[in-house]
Amino acid sequence: MKLTDLNIDCLLRIFKYLSESELVILCQANNYIGTVIDQNIFYAMTKDLLLCGHRNRPCVENRNPTQLTYFRRLQVARNWLKGAYVERHYYHHAQMFASKLCLDSDALYITHANYLRKYLRAGAEALQRRYDEEISTPTISDISDFVKKHDTIFAGRVCGTCFVSDADGITEQPMHRAREYLYCVDFVDDVFVTSTDTCCKLWKRSKEFGLTHFDLFMQLQHSFKSTKLSADSQWLYGGLYTDKGRRALRAIHVESGEELVFNSNSISIYDLKIKDDHVLFTANFDTTFRMFDRRTDRDVSIWEDPFDSSIYCLEYDGLYGVLCGTKHHNRVNLYDIRVPRKYIQLYFPGRTRQSYRGSPVYSLACDSQYMFIATDHNLRVFDFTTSYSVQRDYSNFYELQR
Repeated sequence: MKLTDLNIDCLLRIFKYLSESELVILCQANNYIGTVIDQNIFYAMTKDLLLCGHRNRPCVENRNPTQLTYFRRLQVARNWLKGAYVERHYYHHAQMFASKLCLDSDALYITHANYLRKYLRAGAEALQRRYDEEISTPTISDISDFVKKHDTIFAGRVCGTCFVSDADGITEQPMHRAREYLYCVDFVDDVFVTSTDTCCKLWKRSKEFGLTHFDLFMQLQHSFKSTKLSADSQWLYGGLYTDKGRRALRAIHVESGEELVFNSNSISIYDLKIKDDHVLFTANFDTTFRMFDRRTDRDVSIWEDPFDSSIYCLEYDGLYGVLCGTKHHNRVNLYDIRVPRKYIQLYFPGRTRQSYRGSPVYSLACDSQYMFIATDHNLRVFDFTTSYSVQRDYSNFYELQR
């Protein structure tokens, strides 16, 4: 009798006595046995992995260009934890610029100066070197922020002019005065938000005779550095650029205008992400990354940067992993929200002649296999899929210094 003649229950009883390396050899020896091992053993081992977990189909799954086997997830997740990756540089530009990123499974969108470019994700490399599409308008002003949801892109320029690009084309409209500096934008369905260094405005999009128009229905005297609308567009969450009372996290009810001042002890919030209906993540000037729970009205967990650097941006995998881009040296921190007060790994991009002083991480994007980092002069891509990488393990940085 061959091993493949046994039913799955018998095979699994036998596999209980094998090591992981022996299971890998069996996977390579026979496709049927490999499928049984992958679906019944590696499946359970990879449910809750950072950035590669698959429990409840986290949002990071939507960014993966290819479907990973469960064993491949295990390999890639270990590379994330060990700091084993290959670094590549893309799109160098001599002029310093704080680019913004948005990652899809088939393309990466990145801003530079007054245009937004789309780069396809195909072939052997993480990105193509030539852009597939350039999205812009006649207005000559830098794009400070943009949001992409489904096939719609909403982008804001520093001069207060914003444009929408969708299946109907591109529509541009001034939404703030030119003397104001636009910080951030967001939208859900037909509700759009813009915020500058002076105020925050909420708009309703309407279409008539094939033309798109934005109507102002609420103006707030707040200067939000980061804003996010809830999935049902009922609440606007915002992080103030500065608040002397150290209550920078706010919520505004979109219909009534009711404002909630949350009990989060932060003077300035640089970035904000919504985990679910109750929990928010904030990147703070005071060198912390915080997890705030609306039900208890407090920060349930606070992580301090090990080098006292402000946190500029966040990326969330939809399960347990959070990546934080810091102010100095292009550094990114990986956190597990199940592990209080400690980072899991640190990633230091290599130095180049153009970045010898170090750059803030202005924007982050990732899927299960790649991390994309926007710096002053280029885009850095970390490839965690390769087996021929150099291991840079800073998970116990202070112990290594001793």
